[in-house]
Amino acid sequence: MKEFVDKLWANPAIQNVPLGKKENQILGFIRENQLNLVTAFQQPQFFPDLSWDETVRLLLSELTDTIISAYRDRLDMILQRAQHAELREYFKSEGGLDFEADRLRDFIIGLMRTKQMRDEFIPVIEAIAGDLFTRYVRQAMERRKLIYIDLVRRDRLDLDPLSIPDLISMATLFRPLAFYRFDSGPMRGSTPMDLMSNARSFKTAMDGLQGILSESVGQIPERLLSMGIDSNRSATDFPDMPGISRLIKILVSRAADWDPNQKQDRGAESPDKSWFSINRRTARYNGFDVKFLEELYQIAGEEGW
Repeated sequence: MKEFVDKLWANPAIQNVPLGKKENQILGFIRENQLNLVTAFQQPQFFPDLSWDETVRLLLSELTDTIISAYRDRLDMILQRAQHAELREYFKSEGGLDFEADRLRDFIIGLMRTKQMRDEFIPVIEAIAGDLFTRYVRQAMERRKLIYIDLVRRDRLDLDPLSIPDLISMATLFRPLAFYRFDSGPMRGSTPMDLMSNARSFKTAMDGLQGILSESVGQIPERLLSMGIDSNRSATDFPDMPGISRLIKILVSRAADWDPNQKQDRGAESPDKSWFSINRRTARYNGFDVKFLEELYQIAGEEGW
């Protein structure tokens, strides 16, 4: 089965497709060709002793292993960048930032073994590994306009500007935990996202997440976790949500729509500029901060992104 999945993964037609979309294209191929695959897999050289359901489970397990292997190195790189003294010192008054990178990587990979959580983590990892936060935050810091005011003054990020993208990247890693499904206790079967509308229940969920992280990976400051979780809220419905969370929401959404094969027609807007322009018009529907989108649109235009 691994050989079969490797051949699908190496198909030249999908080599330039983003990893998350590559997985979905393979799943689409399996659905469309189910009847042919049922016949093929019953041949003696394949899996004659397995039912179709058993064969599919084996196939999906190998496909999951393949895509997780592709993201393991990216996670290691992201976590290595967050392991510097200034970030640890910044959270010292909040109990510290004291996690083991290998344990956090394995915790995330464990969650990514389910399709729902994998779909949440992939654009997060793409946004960080693609340096979206580094590019746009550094430009925003130099411009000293709205995003700068929100991050530095309102969110009180008293950090070297070069370290701010690393802090935001770290917070972004916890964004998918809004969809973490508790498997025991009074919240069993629920996710923090399910409980956001009830302040007391949501606080209980956040405390539960904090405990799980503490036991699984080490000390993660509550504010860092909250900034990532809050990025799932609507900036329209929650105008007081941190600037970091509003920025994460936009740039992770941008990463989810990123297409490396997108060609720019002569005279047309650059890919990022075009995306920010379109989403300015639907900002309220998607819960984006339209003023942030406007500044990001201007930065993308000035830089040719």
